[in-house]
Amino acid sequence: MSSTYKQGGFSAYGNFAWTSAQGKNINSQQFTIAPDELAYIQSNFIALDHESLYTASAGVSYDWKDNEVYLDWLFGSGLRSGFANLLAEQSYYPVNIGYIHTFHPSRREALQLRFDVLNVFDEVYQLRSGTGVGVAAPQYGQRRTFLVGMAYQF
Repeated sequence: MSSTYKQGGFSAYGNFAWTSAQGKNINSQQFTIAPDELAYIQSNFIALDHESLYTASAGVSYDWKDNEVYLDWLFGSGLRSGFANLLAEQSYYPVNIGYIHTFHPSRREALQLRFDVLNVFDEVYQLRSGTGVGVAAPQYGQRRTFLVGMAYQF
């Protein structure tokens, strides 16, 4: 599901997704999976390792003259983990903010300068633990990050 709203300089959006993907009877790279887990998977449907049951995002922005500010948010219910992907990682919900200013050196040219802060509250979250079927390495979400950018349009 997705929705957007815009009036004047204000805009907002929201997205929500639900997924369920299951598999059974692995037929490749069985040597990477423990025998008891492989036996379980041969006779049971399991959730796939890249499945996050729920995902949502939302954001708002406001622009006026040559300025724009935004705030957006992401929610993920956690990827699958554990024996035969029966568990899930913790949910996560990083928040991002940003500011963009546009300069107009001439009628046809524009120079945009922007400043963004990703994961404002420095939430530490694990996307995957390194457990689960076919997953051998842990992975974390991005920590607080400050970005400065410039774009020149001609």
